Amino acid sequence: MKRKLLTALLCVTLAAGLLAGCGKKEKSEETPAPETQEETSEEENEEPAAEAENLSFEIVSKGLQQQYWQAVKNGVEQKAEELGVNVNFVGPASEADINDQVQMLENALNSSPSAIGLAALDTNSVMDLLSQAMDKNVPIIGFDSGVPNAPEGSVQATCATNNYAAGALAAEKIYEAVKDRIDGTVRIGVLTPDATADSTIQRGLGFIDKIAELAKADNYTSTVVGNEKYVNDSQCEKTDNANVIIDVRVPASMTSELSAADATSLMNEGDTVAIFAVNEHSANAIITANENLNKCGTGEGQIVAGGFDSGAAQVQAVREGILIGSITQAPVEMGKILVQNLYDAATGKPVEDTDTGCQWYTAENMDDPEIAQNLYE
Repeated sequence: MKRKLLTALLCVTLAAGLLAGCGKKEKSEETPAPETQEETSEEENEEPAAEAENLSFEIVSKGLQQQYWQAVKNGVEQKAEELGVNVNFVGPASEADINDQVQMLENALNSSPSAIGLAALDTNSVMDLLSQAMDKNVPIIGFDSGVPNAPEGSVQATCATNNYAAGALAAEKIYEAVKDRIDGTVRIGVLTPDATADSTIQRGLGFIDKIAELAKADNYTSTVVGNEKYVNDSQCEKTDNANVIIDVRVPASMTSELSAADATSLMNEGDTVAIFAVNEHSANAIITANENLNKCGTGEGQIVAGGFDSGAAQVQAVREGILIGSITQAPVEMGKILVQNLYDAATGKPVEDTDTGCQWYTAENMDDPEIAQNLYE
């Protein structure tokens, strides 16, 4: 009996020892050694830097002649240096040089870049090249303006101001300044350099539609006249003998002289109470025309004028009250976001459309740090 009891005790002891050993083994498999975790982390941190050394981006802008594009380029270069990638930023001499931009995009594609940034002057002119880029697996990121009706998948994302909303914001500010002057028929001019670039089209349409909406809320009728593209694409309910005539002027060619002539013509219309310029070029045309006519300002009977973007002449005009205000984008930030999106697309990471924002600046708020950082001269 004693022997049987001793044998049983030995078996229990042996089983307990085996179970304890198994428990320790399982615990050690579940918890990796700290050294292994550190080594993995270091390898992961080194991988993006190695990828960046071989990345090159071609960026085709709408031009280099305006300070706006120089500000975008500044943001591009800052982010490229931070990520350690190579960038080549180009643009035609004028935003009227559509064929030159198409050639630049073709050259960019032929250089076999890691990705391409594109601000299209004319959306239809680049369709074939977008298809070629997709066939070559070269990702394209749009900036400043999108490419409506682009081949599906050819433009992976766009970083830009919501131009339609920005135009609507300008309309709210300008309408507030002139609504008490609507008596009989008044004219509100829209000065735009083209009817081809999506960014300027959307700003113009956003402005037109919001003016018509605000006028309707005050029981006024509206109509749109002038450039056929804007007349046909606007949501304004066109009305005969309208209280508010929204008059859209587009020059035959985008030159300073022709745009200034359009601004002069609008100012000389006897019923004009306001003018909105959709970009820096058009705002400068208003400023040039006003040097001879001296009709813009906030005084009694003067024409209320507003602009878009900044630049030295426009900023000064806002300070002096020639323009009651302007919309500023965030061009430096746009350039930075563009390069980050190009980097992500080139390395297989997901990208998405980004609204880079806008603000309405006036003589009263333009020195606020939040706004001043986006005013380029």
